[in-house]
Amino acid sequence: MKEPTKPLSWAAFLGKLWGERFPVDVRTIAMDYSTRFTDPIKTILAAPVENFEGALCPLPNAGKWAILYNPAISSPGRINFTLAHELGHYLVHRHLRPDGFECGERNLLGLDRDTARKAIEQEADLFASHLLMPKEDFRAQVRRADLTLKLLVHCADRYGVSRTAAALKWIDLTDECAVVVAATNGFVLWSWRSVRAKQRGLWFPIGMELPEDAWAASASSDVIDPRGMEHDAGTWHDLMSAREITIFAPRHEMTVSVVIFGNENLDSGWYSEPVEDSYDRFIAGPS
Repeated sequence: MKEPTKPLSWAAFLGKLWGERFPVDVRTIAMDYSTRFTDPIKTILAAPVENFEGALCPLPNAGKWAILYNPAISSPGRINFTLAHELGHYLVHRHLRPDGFECGERNLLGLDRDTARKAIEQEADLFASHLLMPKEDFRAQVRRADLTLKLLVHCADRYGVSRTAAALKWIDLTDECAVVVAATNGFVLWSWRSVRAKQRGLWFPIGMELPEDAWAASASSDVIDPRGMEHDAGTWHDLMSAREITIFAPRHEMTVSVVIFGNENLDSGWYSEPVEDSYDRFIAGPS
C-alpha cells in the first residue's frame, strides 16, 4: 500500500486507521505505526528544557527517533497537540531534516523569520489539527449553533486539545466574519482570521493595543451572558458590532479572544492592504 506524503493525506489516512474515537491517542499511533519504517519512533519522553515545547530528535546509535515534550506545559491539550505536531514532523519532514526539529517559543509565536522553516511548522500544525479534530466530526459538534465558551470547552474536551486550538479550528471552518486575537499585557501578540474576515480586510497587527472596552482588556474574566460580551460599533471596529468570547490565562499574562463581527454590509475594515496572518502555530494558545 502506497503511503501518503502530504500532511492532510497523512492525517486522513491515520484517522481512518484509528476510527471515530476521541480524543485521538497520539502516543499509541506514533509508537505503533512508526514500526512499519526502518527508523521508527522508539520513545516519547518529557524533557524539561527552557523555551522548549516539543522536539523530534534522532537517536543515531539506534537508528530511531524520539519525540520530546516539555512537562512544564500546564495544559494537557497543548501537550497532546505538541505530540501530534512532532508526529507530523516525523511522517512528513524527517528526511528533510535528519538532525531533527526543536520547536520553541519563537516558532510558537510566529516570530521565526526563516520562511522555509515557517512553512514546515505550518505543515506540522495542519497535520495535527486534522488528525486530532477531523473536519466533518468538528462540524457535527458545532453544527449551526452560536459559538460560546461552553461549546469551545466541549470541543476541547472531546478532542483533547486546548480551547485556543478549538477556537482556531472553528475560525478555519466558519462562514462568519470572525478573528482570534491573542494578546499579552494588553497588546496584540498574534491574530488569525476567518475567510470572511479576510475578504472584509479586517486586521489586528502585532503590537496593536486592545480596544479599551474589550473584555480582554478588563481585569475580570467574569461575564454574565454565556454568549460572551456584546459590543456596539466603535469597540472592535468603527462601523461593525461584535461579540467577544475571551479565554483568560493570567499565569501567562495572556488573553485569547474570539471576536465575531455583526452582519453589517461592509467591503473593508481598518486596513486596505492586510498582510500575512501573524500566526503559524495552533498550539500558541495558553489553554
